[in-house]
Amino acid sequence: MPVDAQAPAATPKGAVVNFDLSPSKLLSRVKAAINQQRAAMDAVALVENPTFASVIAPLCRAEDEAKLDYSVATFLAAVAVDEDVRDAGSKAEKLDFDVEAGMREDVYKVVRAVFTNGEEMAGLDDEDRRLVEKMELGYRRAGLLLPPEQREKLRAVKERISELEIAFNKCTNEEDGEALFAREELYGLPDDYFDGRATRDVDGAAKFVVTTKYPDYIPLMDYAARESTRKAAFVMFSTRCPSNVPRLQELVQLRLEEAQLLGYASHAEYVMEVLMAKTPQAALDMENDLRAKLAPLGERELAELQALKRADAEAAGEPYAGFFAWDRPYYMRVAKEQKHSVKGEEVRQYFPLAAATRGMLDIYQEMLGLRIVQVDSPPVWHADVDMYEVWEADADVFVGHFYLDLHPRDGKYNHAAVWPIRAGYERPDGTREFPVAAMAANFPRPTASAPALLTHDDVVTLMHELGHVFHNLCAHTKRSRFHGTRVERDFVEAPSQMLENWAWEPAALRRFAVHHETGEPIPDDMVARLVAAKNEGAGLLNLRQVSLGLYDLAIHATTTGDVDVRRELEEISVQVAMIDYGDTETFGAAAFGHMGGGYSARYYGYLWSQVFSADMFATRFRAEGISSPKVGRDYRREILRPGGSRDAMDSLVRFLGRTPASAAFLESIELVE
Repeated sequence: MPVDAQAPAATPKGAVVNFDLSPSKLLSRVKAAINQQRAAMDAVALVENPTFASVIAPLCRAEDEAKLDYSVATFLAAVAVDEDVRDAGSKAEKLDFDVEAGMREDVYKVVRAVFTNGEEMAGLDDEDRRLVEKMELGYRRAGLLLPPEQREKLRAVKERISELEIAFNKCTNEEDGEALFAREELYGLPDDYFDGRATRDVDGAAKFVVTTKYPDYIPLMDYAARESTRKAAFVMFSTRCPSNVPRLQELVQLRLEEAQLLGYASHAEYVMEVLMAKTPQAALDMENDLRAKLAPLGERELAELQALKRADAEAAGEPYAGFFAWDRPYYMRVAKEQKHSVKGEEVRQYFPLAAATRGMLDIYQEMLGLRIVQVDSPPVWHADVDMYEVWEADADVFVGHFYLDLHPRDGKYNHAAVWPIRAGYERPDGTREFPVAAMAANFPRPTASAPALLTHDDVVTLMHELGHVFHNLCAHTKRSRFHGTRVERDFVEAPSQMLENWAWEPAALRRFAVHHETGEPIPDDMVARLVAAKNEGAGLLNLRQVSLGLYDLAIHATTTGDVDVRRELEEISVQVAMIDYGDTETFGAAAFGHMGGGYSARYYGYLWSQVFSADMFATRFRAEGISSPKVGRDYRREILRPGGSRDAMDSLVRFLGRTPASAAFLESIELVE
């Protein structure tokens, strides 16, 4: 069932979000939304007989209406073409009302009155009861039980944290490194790498401009045969945003201070109280257990890569000086080619971005019972952006909108992520507000000789991020606070990680992998080789993930704050991920965007949630068929639809029919016990 070109007959559907905002309009809308929310809080604080209807419902309505303007502002801070609009978005983020709202003692009193009213709570449905419980807990975790003097100190700490996080993220989004290389220094790169690439004249010689954006950096690290070129690019990439080093150092101290003011030993203890892991020790145990299991495999893989480089050095008559961080991507690619005959450039010819996107959307709509319609001439923030409507497959029932912004440009967010622009929720009159999500990525642009082509890693990324899009669209909750990906942070990646499996399934790949020139489907033997090479380097790659999780815990589970954020990352990377930085002076922590907010003390969740994603895929989809409509609908009903309206573990148990187990994950990376 292909992505449709036109929508069903006119039926109620969500309003289109306006992204065409001037800097002043953007700021004025956010300020107005804050004032509206503040007025609602002032009103409920005066309620003499607090009930759900008189206190909780009005607070929800105000939050629902205010969040859209704030979400649009923060999104435009990451993707707007106009720098003034991006700056206005960042200023709007600094107006963050959450700190003020969370410190309203007068509002907390009436919320707590509802919470402690047993008769009132007993009369609520499960989602509304959970809402009151989460609101009351949120106020306590915001410090409302502290004495006034400590409360004011906490407010100042929170405001400074917000200010630093915004500055940290703005730097990682907008600051790109740049280097110049002669053509011979880029030997090994495919010809289309140079199509349309900017050059600069240096002493009469043309040199190619290479930036730290992914379509520039990743192919260079994979294919540049000269070690000096790879090293120069690695140093450029790992010395971005020097101003973020002191910012992160201060953030670590302030997050600890915030936690300890609230009575927690560490920031990690504070964060994990409301996550699946519950305690830092549980996350640490998981990371260390995986480290022990992966280390022997990683050591074997590293020895193989070192042997490849040593052989190259001997063939060139050069001394072998060691195996360094900038050698890994290159020799991992070489190993994959030699052991599995998987050549990335050949594979890439079968993944034109447009065809891959259409094919993946077809898979998603069939799996989830949806109908996806591309919008002609959409009102968007850049000409690259595509907009889609989503409908139920078997009825003219609207589901939501989403946007895909897939190519790099100056000032745009540098990685791949999904923003839940508008949550879905039930309005007071019983009608629904419909969700909107937007994905930003940095896939290669078309060149003069070829359309935009994806590596297979890019295909996995696209499948993953679309998983977040449909988590946001397929959720159907009463309250916006529980919509979509607003689940426990150490579960949020599991649905998308589970969907990555389709990028490795032969039947799925054959649906959208076609040669961009001939239209021929990807050959069966190439698919077989791709699948056989799936776990090539799995030891080292997963140890890298372990090292990042351990780093996050090292700087956020500290009870003293006595940690050097720059050196700690390097030391853990050497010890755990077996990375040798040679004689370079780098500060990768400065561009580790997850530490700028949202994932502090939560990075372990990427591996933690893989246990769930592997179990869901193996137990239901692989066992019953990846194209089974029943399994797809069960997945939508039990995993996506509830959002955060119930505990993630409850959703997993309902989908799996039992509590999750780790066997499928260990098997998926060939670590069968």
